[in-house]
Amino acid sequence: MNNVTSVDFNDAAKNAGTGAVRGSIQRAVRKGAKGKTKGEKRAADNDSGSAARAHYQLNETGVYYVGVTEDGDLAEPVFVCSPLKVEAKTRNSQSEEWGRLLTWTDADGHPHQWAAPAEMLVGDPREFVRQLAAGGVEMSAHRNTMQRLLAYIIQERIDTRARNVAVPGWHEGRYVLPNGESYGDGAERLVYQHSGGLQHHYAAVGSLEEWRRDVARRCQDNSRLLLAVSAMFAGPLLHFTGATGGGFHLVGGSSSGKSTALRVAASVVGPPEYAREWRSTANGLEGVAVLHNDATLILDELAQIDPKQAGDAAYLLANGNGKSRANRAGEARAAARWRVLILSAGEVGLAQHMAEAGKQARAGQAVRLADVPAEAEGGHGVFERLHDASDGAALSALLKDGAARTYGAPWPLWMGYLTHQDSPTLTAQLRESTDRFLATYVPEDASGEVRRVAERFAVVAFAGELASSCRITGWPKGEATQGVATCFKAWLQRRGGSGSADTDELLSRVRAFFEAHGESRLEPLRSPEGTVPVRDRVGFRRFDEVGLTEYLVLQEAFRRELCAGFDVRLAARTLAEAGWLKRSADGRPSQTVRVPGLGAIRVFVFDPRKVHDSGL
Repeated sequence: MNNVTSVDFNDAAKNAGTGAVRGSIQRAVRKGAKGKTKGEKRAADNDSGSAARAHYQLNETGVYYVGVTEDGDLAEPVFVCSPLKVEAKTRNSQSEEWGRLLTWTDADGHPHQWAAPAEMLVGDPREFVRQLAAGGVEMSAHRNTMQRLLAYIIQERIDTRARNVAVPGWHEGRYVLPNGESYGDGAERLVYQHSGGLQHHYAAVGSLEEWRRDVARRCQDNSRLLLAVSAMFAGPLLHFTGATGGGFHLVGGSSSGKSTALRVAASVVGPPEYAREWRSTANGLEGVAVLHNDATLILDELAQIDPKQAGDAAYLLANGNGKSRANRAGEARAAARWRVLILSAGEVGLAQHMAEAGKQARAGQAVRLADVPAEAEGGHGVFERLHDASDGAALSALLKDGAARTYGAPWPLWMGYLTHQDSPTLTAQLRESTDRFLATYVPEDASGEVRRVAERFAVVAFAGELASSCRITGWPKGEATQGVATCFKAWLQRRGGSGSADTDELLSRVRAFFEAHGESRLEPLRSPEGTVPVRDRVGFRRFDEVGLTEYLVLQEAFRRELCAGFDVRLAARTLAEAGWLKRSADGRPSQTVRVPGLGAIRVFVFDPRKVHDSGL
């Protein structure tokens, strides 16, 4: 009988080490599992406590998939994509619209953040993967990369939560940017969740001191630049006014420097690419507007949008209400909403551009997008003061270069200030400043339209002054107000006065009608026998021994031709108040007159002296 030496685990561990012993046991377990069914093998692995499971690893070089070999060993890690971290699970305040907050850094070292809807992770994932690739996530060329990438994101265990919002901007005293950053204090992180596809261009390069030196300093004493830069600070303040959106449109020639003003404005928040173009449909602009909610939207080259859609686009952007649409199930989906301040530029104004398509701009459209002449007094385009430049072109080049080299530094400081202010106090200060601006610069008899536009100028002036008091712009006190007020006066002069635009348009149309058709379509009230009848008659001319005394216009002609596009009752009252229509004894704007061949009929009686007196 042979002597058998018994060696237990402790002896083996002492002689070979615990690691070697554990490895031997695992190999023995796997060897014994060969030939068994999958269920038996799984049970054996679980009993041994050493089951090899496929999983994902994230380290400084990327995300890796670690599979299992046929022998049950862990396979070599396989590269899936560059480092991509799942920061949190997101959902809205109703615990719906779940998603994943993803962060990564591109090859240039720029950080990215995206709150992606979870619904993009199921079904066809190609659009989701395209968005990551477009953001700089580098991926393996393996055919299973897409599935592995989605599996990694879905399976990643994360307990952190964040609340998503449907639009950027103000939410419960905090301000959310499209890139996922937020300002202000709160118990839970806020992020803007979206399906991707639109670039936001919020970024910072250079210091605040550099921005002041190269950009803001050269804006002093240049009213159009002061308006443009102050407008960028004013975007978030619309939230405190309770007003809808609207904006300003710099109108001028191709070499006036208006595009330079837009680039200078963009430098407050980001690179020159922050400024977009009008070249889009009204529907396309809706998505851009949502991205700029509670901010300032810059749009260049108005002439690039179809003139047939220009008026609708102005209404759409300013009113802040998107079109109602249905979801995939055919149910009504909540329409998009936003509030933006618009800063635009072009060689033609809105009304002129619409006229190219035979459309007439109404007063409401002119109120929503106020045409400001780009050329300032001084003969240097948008510039009144050249500072250290030899001419307007040289100053424009300096400003463009400065705005491309240093930008975005003012924005974090501005939002940090606003999100830590007492909201009622800030609202009261804004109201007081607006009232002071109106009392100083708006004529007492100004129409409601003029006052509405003036209030928008006032908000911009307040924003510029407040940013200066926070030591952001470097401008002296009163600089922003003076520049904005100069632009308001230029707008008022271009408009032609402080009266109602609709009233002016109505009077102009009526005067033009009588100037063109006063004799050809108005026949004498008592024509001699044998007189050839007037073709397309709209009324009559009445004479006395001195000469022409009145135009008598038939009611249907008055409605269809003289007042086409206007409310007839309002038009009649407006013409009567202007003294153009002679009222009847009972105060009505029409009178009963006996007309040969027609009897006693009601007509609108115009005073020719009022009609043809242009006031010039």
